[in-house]
Amino acid sequence: MADAHYRNFLSWLLLKRGFERQFIVPPSPPAWAERFLSWYERRVMTIDLAGITIDRPIFLIGIHRSGTTVLQDLMCLHPHVAFINNSMPTFRHCFCAAERLRKRLRLHVRGERVLHDGVEVATDSPNEGVVFWQEWLKEDPHDLTCVRRRIEDFTPAEIEKIYTAIKKVLWCYDGKANRFFCKNPRLLPHLLLLKDLFPDAKFIHIVRDARQCANSMVKLYRLEQAQLDFIRRTGGHGVYDEKPFISFPRLPRLKEYVETYGPDSIETTARLWNDAIDEVNRVRDHLPAFCEVRFEDFVRSPRAHIERLFEFCELPPIEPENKRFWEKLRGVREPSSPSSYAHFDRITEICRENLERYGYLSDASAAKPPHAR
Repeated sequence: MADAHYRNFLSWLLLKRGFERQFIVPPSPPAWAERFLSWYERRVMTIDLAGITIDRPIFLIGIHRSGTTVLQDLMCLHPHVAFINNSMPTFRHCFCAAERLRKRLRLHVRGERVLHDGVEVATDSPNEGVVFWQEWLKEDPHDLTCVRRRIEDFTPAEIEKIYTAIKKVLWCYDGKANRFFCKNPRLLPHLLLLKDLFPDAKFIHIVRDARQCANSMVKLYRLEQAQLDFIRRTGGHGVYDEKPFISFPRLPRLKEYVETYGPDSIETTARLWNDAIDEVNRVRDHLPAFCEVRFEDFVRSPRAHIERLFEFCELPPIEPENKRFWEKLRGVREPSSPSSYAHFDRITEICRENLERYGYLSDASAAKPPHAR
């Protein structure tokens, strides 16, 4: 991992261990810190959610390693967009207090994420919120079985809990952002539930060539396991200390693939790519507002595509003064294919129908604008 940059000594003192042990589901925090923040949020803070509404939330969907992070990091620089950031999941039951103190004490760290892919993360950058959604959707973190839920599977109190938590995320932005954004590949089996919960939601589906994606997913799994081994050696995780962790979405045949081929096999990841595409196409016509873009087209002309996506989301154009956004946009480029990537013929064999459908087997695969309705 590249060197991390801490804003001040207190940031180094309080955030260093957590940053070194970063994980998609963060390790359990020190009990004293959680007790203090829970007390602070309950007894000291006033969290007024009156007047906060969840207006046209934006869900970015796509299988792992399909370019979701590149697009997420750009969209989350829009001043109207609010999101779960990297500090919130650690203290998910008292994250308003954690955010309040983080801002007041100017706590901040940034550096390369644990995947060693050159993507920089920071305390206030977007997080998939996996630990939140696991709790909200009543998922067993160790179970690979696909359990599709609809709104009738939840009590009114459980639904209100989801809404309240998202309103608290919006509250943390002090009224400066009012559009909730979420990128989480684990939500792929739950798109109709999201439609039930948020009937005015916007859905953006990003697709990437399966031959790149499947190879990258194998790499992702191995890097996640290496980081989890490090966490287990340096104090433990709290949830995944003994049982395995697999981050892939709980699509209907995930368990079968893992048992048959293993989690770090091209046979598994290529099939998951196929199933993810089929899952989205199965429900897309039932979603309130749906837009689709190929990653390869996006990186060829990022400005045209991001402007079209903002328009689809009913977000105003980015102002010229938003230097962070324009700098990030200038950094978007076509990624190179690592020399270790292989098995292209086998992936093509498994995914041929969908590769053809999305133009990946055609030499005339010209860049296209996002397809929206």
